[in-house]
Parts: sequence; C-alpha cells; structure tokens
Amino acid sequence: MLKPLSIFISCCLIALGILFAGTSLQAEEKAKSYYLIGNSLTWDTVPSLLDGDVQWHVDCGKSLPYIYEHPEKPCVKASTLWPTALKEKQYDLISVQPHYGSMLAEDVDTISKWVKMQPKATFIIHTGWARSATRADEYASTDVSGKLQHSPAYINALIAALKKQFPDREFKQTYAINLLEQVDSDIKQNKAPFDQITDLYRDKIHMKTDSGRYLMHNAMRHAMEQPRSEKGYEKVDPKVKQYLNQVLDTLNQL
Repeated sequence: MLKPLSIFISCCLIALGILFAGTSLQAEEKAKSYYLIGNSLTWDTVPSLLDGDVQWHVDCGKSLPYIYEHPEKPCVKASTLWPTALKEKQYDLISVQPHYGSMLAEDVDTISKWVKMQPKATFIIHTGWARSATRADEYASTDVSGKLQHSPAYINALIAALKKQFPDREFKQTYAINLLEQVDSDIKQNKAPFDQITDLYRDKIHMKTDSGRYLMHNAMRHAMEQPRSEKGYEKVDPKVKQYLNQVLDTLNQL
C-alpha cells in the first residue's frame, strides 16, 4: 500500500505529465505555418489574429487567376508575395479564395498550380460570400457553367475537380456562405439578434469589423484547425457573440 508521500508524488507526476502533454500540443500547433491568398474577403477573416506562423497575399477585389498573373502590387502592403512565399517555404495549411470574375475551370487551373508548388499543404477553399443584394440568389444557384457565384454548388464542384486531380490531397472549406445562410434563416424565424442579414455587413459586400468579422475569423480558424478565439473581439455584444458561437457550432455538422 502506497504511503501518503508516495501517493502525493505520483499525483504530481501525473499532473505534470498532463501539463507537459498539453504544452507540447500547443507548441506543435503554434509551430504550424499558414498562408492565405485572396482579396478583402480574405482580409475580413483577419489573418493577423490567427495563431502560429501566418503570412498572406491579399489584393483587393481580385480573382485568383488575376492574383496569379499579377502578383506584384497587392493592395495590402503587409503581404508576402505568393511567388516568393510558395517557392521559399512549405506551408502546412493554405487558404485560397475564389471571387467574382473567374470561371470554374480557371479557378481549378490556378489553384492546381499552387497545389503542385506546395506538395504537403492542406488546401482550404475560403468561400468568401456574395454581395448582400444578391446573396440569396447566388447561394441557391446550381449553375456552375458561368462565372463564379457564391454557392455551395460552385464550391463543391471546385473541390470535386481538385480532388480528382489530386486524390491524395486534403481539401477543406470555410463554409462562410453556409454560415450567412444560417443567420438569414434564423433571422426569418426570429431566432437571431439581427433584423436583417445586412446587419452583419458594413457595406455592400464586406463584413462589419465586430460581429461579421468575428464570425468569419472563427470560420477560418475552424478550417485551419485552430481553437475559437475572442481576441480582438472582446467588445462584441455578449448576446450577439453567444448567438454567433451557436452558428459557428454548426460547422461541426458540415
């Protein structure tokens, strides 16, 4: 039978083991590297607040094919230009954001080139989202033959085409468009602390710097396998934050 001192020492060792294991996992997570390519809808996910080693290439209002062909002067001056970033470093997770103006085949071709440059990275399709005026119609569209619309049909077709080319690679998505659809549905059922979906927008397309960005930042964190965070959003109305957390919880079902 163990003496009290032996029992105490054993308990301390177990506690230290759990502590070190948790610290090791956190260190491993922070050691991962992340890279984001997109426009202001990628910027609305607030890459600077992500954990770990994070860089980005953000050019306002541009599609992926345009960014690929014209990487020289992105609007966000803090960008690490993708030709330099992807050639000099291998990232763990890379987010790419399709946008208005491109066709499905163009997005597939552009993303495929980056996939080949980063043979070990998990690729995340940041869905972005539509202008508020056309959001519902775009979301419902099943036509993927024309230029991009922010719909599950387009995103699913894009990921399917990429998986066909790269069957051994992992492709994920942020589901940002799905989250806005959930909010809109909740508003119509009087289940959300908003009067209309535009309450999350600060203009025709961008998210509000508090509630909207909180939602999109944590959608990106989820896709990048990072824990939910309130850093930078401490002043968001607690009731709004509680509701948005419930919406974010639905990501586990998608």
